Amino acid sequence: MSCRVIGLVLAGTLSMSIAEFVEFQKLSPEALRDRFSLPAGCDPSVTASTSDATQNIVTVGVECRVQPSAAPPNRPAEPGRPPRPAQRGS
Repeated sequence: MSCRVIGLVLAGTLSMSIAEFVEFQKLSPEALRDRFSLPAGCDPSVTASTSDATQNIVTVGVECRVQPSAAPPNRPAEPGRPPRPAQRGS
């Protein structure tokens, strides 16, 4: 079995009104990176959730996914071991 770690970091959570969230999710990836001081290789994603649909407040999560072009290159093979085959989709 092989395991692959995918670069995903929770950049932060905050609470805001639904109207504020609608405006917040319109921000460009560059604006989100600036606002949360995220690295250039981060592809930010915004999600919201609420535990009570009657409230006008949502908890917003900002996730940082590593952009494929920013992922580190594959490690060279160890001496005496054959190189790993290319991963699908790369």
